Amino acid sequence: MNHKPSPTPTGLPGQSGITHHIPLPVRPLPALPTPLVELYVDPRGFVWKLVEDGQDGRLFVPEQVNPASCPRMVWAREDELAETVGTLTRLERAA
Repeated sequence: MNHKPSPTPTGLPGQSGITHHIPLPVRPLPALPTPLVELYVDPRGFVWKLVEDGQDGRLFVPEQVNPASCPRMVWAREDELAETVGTLTRLERAA
């Protein structure tokens, strides 16, 4: 009898289906430097994250907010924050 083995998920038609896997070395990706996050506190104790320091002034979001997913139109300008909540003071934190 001439019997051909049926194809398997790991073999090609006409092969036995037994394959040998040679592990390839895995090289970890280089670590990207984490951007330095500047935090500021208002007189009420609320913490703000500096997200942009541009020509039009500095823009802030609350510390818990991810600026990448927060619409830019709700970022707060420093002068508007100072009028609303008071002067912001840089917060030094240990890493």
